[in-house]
Amino acid sequence: MRSFEESLPSDLQDFNDFPRLRTDGDGRVWALFRHRHLRQREVPHTAAAHRAAWETYATAFDGREWSGPIPLPATAGRSDAGAGFSSSPDGSLYAAWATDNRIYDDYLYEQGEVFASRLPTLGRPVFPAQFKSRDRDQLSVFMKHPNEQEDVARIRAYEINSNGKAYKIYRGDTHRHTEYSGDGNNDGAQNDTYRYALDVAELDYLGMSEHHNSGGGNIEYINWLLQQRVEVFHVAGRFVPLFGYERGVGYPNGHRNIFFGKRGNPTFPDQPNERETSSGAVGLFDYLKRYDGISIPHTPATGMGTDWRDNDPEVEPLVEIYQGDRVSAEYEGAPKAATADDLTNQAGGFRPKGFVWNAWAKGYKIGVQASSDHLSTHISYSCTIAEEFTREGLLDAMRKRHNYAATDNIVLDYRMRAGGREYLQGDIVPGQASDVELRVKVLGTAPVKQVDVIRGQDFVYTLQNQPDSVEFRFVDKESLSGETHYYVRVQQADGQMAWSSPIWVTLP
Repeated sequence: MRSFEESLPSDLQDFNDFPRLRTDGDGRVWALFRHRHLRQREVPHTAAAHRAAWETYATAFDGREWSGPIPLPATAGRSDAGAGFSSSPDGSLYAAWATDNRIYDDYLYEQGEVFASRLPTLGRPVFPAQFKSRDRDQLSVFMKHPNEQEDVARIRAYEINSNGKAYKIYRGDTHRHTEYSGDGNNDGAQNDTYRYALDVAELDYLGMSEHHNSGGGNIEYINWLLQQRVEVFHVAGRFVPLFGYERGVGYPNGHRNIFFGKRGNPTFPDQPNERETSSGAVGLFDYLKRYDGISIPHTPATGMGTDWRDNDPEVEPLVEIYQGDRVSAEYEGAPKAATADDLTNQAGGFRPKGFVWNAWAKGYKIGVQASSDHLSTHISYSCTIAEEFTREGLLDAMRKRHNYAATDNIVLDYRMRAGGREYLQGDIVPGQASDVELRVKVLGTAPVKQVDVIRGQDFVYTLQNQPDSVEFRFVDKESLSGETHYYVRVQQADGQMAWSSPIWVTLP
């Protein structure tokens, strides 16, 4: 007896998902399943598919073999588009399925509809099913992170006590796409992505940032559907999804990921002539204040980035300094960052005005985080230092820039003592401060190759060739006055990194 996959024609084997089973009146087992169809020429069917559509087929098992698959009409859509069965009193079996009527030029949602049809009577005998033990494949496991469970437990247990308050570090991702986005067809379904975040990466929070245009959240139904999924996967005290989306307005305005603490907010569509104006956020900051949201620019030094023509620290407190799918945006030539003379490292284009150092040089008060965007896994963590593990608590911490970026489960505890009081990374020390001391503690996942303390764009202190745990204090002996900022960067021997948010201080 051939297996299900072996019974299919060669062009339908592999990339089958979301099966639904039901018996008909004769005892025959019917299956509905989704198959991925590539719509790109000269692309191997095993390739990651930026452009594909999933269609539904029906087949039946008579106890000995599966029948030839029957294509159901008008089923193109997302991989997780629903399908199901229903029986009539006379024993007939009906199938119902959803479609979004996507066209194969854009592969995007057009209009949601539901169809139903009676399945054919096959008229062939049904045989008693013969059960046998299933042969299980031997799976090879490659332990790239052999101590990951211990590392996750350590970072979750770590507590920061400062000025009478207790903080925890919550690991998340604020930039992730699925097939709801026009460029996310190879990222899979939302349900799968949430399960990845919960069960595989063991994230504490996830901000799904589907594009607002091109079949996305600008459509009221899609916006409702995405926000409903946030509620479905919320597990209080364990996993907190965020309400949000991505505004994809290209350079020099910049792509931004938008997040809210409450459900029900509309998207902010592209504005007339927005791409030609001197402002990078026409009306966006006012919109965010109206709906109590925040904005996080992503990959700022790429073609999706910004020239930092504007910023509002009240609603745009963080920037994506590193993206797992592309590069670092710290400064040109920084570790994991692009350079002008090497096209191979310019993933996403090269726009040097967008480097984060340029934003800080303009005096912008903006902290840092890391996120994944597409495909990348276990290499982009937005680490939020919050008092409360709730959606509102996380966003409140982000507004205060209490955040750092990491490519592994690294603890980066950076504080400043100034004027007899302690400040966390992301803080702005009020007034003029004296007796400034930096306090740094790193709990790495591998030996630490180098730790840098960076003041503005100057490297003022460096430690090298350290064990996986590093702790030190630093007092800047140079005579300075006026406002400046200090941040910390960690490089491990295995290439993994962490970047703190700056602390801003005005020296007398």
